[in-house]
Amino acid sequence: MKLFHGSCSTVAPAIKVGAFEMLGASENVFDGIFASGDWDAAASHGNGNIFTYIVDEERVAESRDLDANFEEIVRFLLDQYEINSENMDRVNELARAIVDDENQDDEFADVLLFPRLGSDIGGAYSWEIQRLRGRVAAHLGFDAVEMRDEHGTSYLIVNPKITAE
Repeated sequence: MKLFHGSCSTVAPAIKVGAFEMLGASENVFDGIFASGDWDAAASHGNGNIFTYIVDEERVAESRDLDANFEEIVRFLLDQYEINSENMDRVNELARAIVDDENQDDEFADVLLFPRLGSDIGGAYSWEIQRLRGRVAAHLGFDAVEMRDEHGTSYLIVNPKITAE
């Protein structure tokens, strides 16, 4: 699958996982790179610099792939992130929102104690759900995950071994 990423930079971004890891970004909000199968959608971001990434379609997670591993996702979230687990029903609701690609803004502020952006401005909690969807997909062995956004379907590429062509 050929995916396109629009950027302000003339240097193709490489995927690096962890806060403050992305070159040129003040914060690595998503632990990956958003890309689109549509050149025009990618071109609407950045300053006209478009980079191409190739991802094997079989290694792109969809919601049904995540749903098939729901219990593993709950365990992963509890093991890996600062999540308030006092109310397991809320943790399960968070996992369900991640699986179903439901971007709920601050609905999970009581569970997601520290979104990557460190604030609740500018969609920090929504972006954190997207980031967690990507981390879950990576944990399950996928290279990317489908996401719904303003362009229809976009892809969050999460495998650092995938580089621009």
